[in-house]
Amino acid sequence: MSPNSLLLFLAIGLPSTLPIIAQTPATSPNDAVRVRVTLNADGSRTIYQFDNAKHEGIATTTDPNGKPRGKIVYQIGDAGRFVSGVVFEPDGRFLFKSVYKYDAAGRLEEETHLGKDDAVINKIVYKYDSKGKQIGYSVFDPTGKLLSGVASPTPTASSKPRHALAK
Repeated sequence: MSPNSLLLFLAIGLPSTLPIIAQTPATSPNDAVRVRVTLNADGSRTIYQFDNAKHEGIATTTDPNGKPRGKIVYQIGDAGRFVSGVVFEPDGRFLFKSVYKYDAAGRLEEETHLGKDDAVINKIVYKYDSKGKQIGYSVFDPTGKLLSGVASPTPTASSKPRHALAK
């Protein structure tokens, strides 16, 4: 995956990609709230708002006409990494929650999707080579049964998972 792609986690938990064609960052005078706007190749737009004081990040995606596609509210830990993200439908209804686990090097190791009752929907486990490059991932169901896997460099996980609400 190129660095100009956005890692997407669809509602069913399977990774996909969407190219990014433009980003515009902005910060407040005290850097308490940062805003970044990303224009995606399909014409959709994602606005990221990061609030340092609340340890929170909010990503809102709209389609090319400005119609909401959904929102993710991230909790950010002391290390600056996403701890969890709650995904909402365009109408504000809860879709699922993601909980992130990192290895000692700070790479995304696991992403667990939870339902409204905190029951596991699925889990994505990422694999890295000795140089730290992602070489694959596996998707497991709630019982631990392998659903799918990819042994390739796509998708590339970063130290901070990226969301997507593109359809």
